Parts: sequence; structure tokens; C-alpha cells
Amino acid sequence: MVFTPKTKIFTSEAGNEYTFQTVPNSVALRIMDQSSDEKGNVSNVQLAKTMLENIVVIPSTLTADDFETLQELQEVVTEAYKFFRIGQ
Repeated sequence: MVFTPKTKIFTSEAGNEYTFQTVPNSVALRIMDQSSDEKGNVSNVQLAKTMLENIVVIPSTLTADDFETLQELQEVVTEAYKFFRIGQ
């Protein structure tokens, strides 16, 4: 089987549109490692960073500081993470 990326368009409560894209399993494993601390606990900072860098493809090169509110940042990261895990 060959990996074929899937995409999903997500519209936040603020009305902003984001496109998510799946990644190959090797990248997914790296993301999971990078999003956890040395004890295996999820790091909010690292999770947001890796979701924005790897899963949110449009708009590209987003950072946490590009969002007007923490609420929208959390909403987008949560939805991107759900898509990352399930692919739907």
C-alpha cells in the first residue's frame, strides 16, 4: 500500500478556514514523540507547534502567535489533533 494524504477543511467558530492534511506513519510517530515530555505527558506548547507545522497546511507557516485568541488556537489544535489521530 502507498500512503495517500487525506485532507479536511475546518472552519473555526470565528469563521476562519483551515485545511488539515494527514501525514505518513513515520511522521506521525515523530509528532507523537515531539509532543510529549520525557515522562510521556503531552506538552500543550509542543502539541500546538507540531499540529500547526505538520497538520494545518493552509494557511501555511502558522504559529501560536498568529491567532487573535487562545480560544481559537485551542479549537484549531484540538480539531487538527482529532484529524491527525483518526484521519477524518
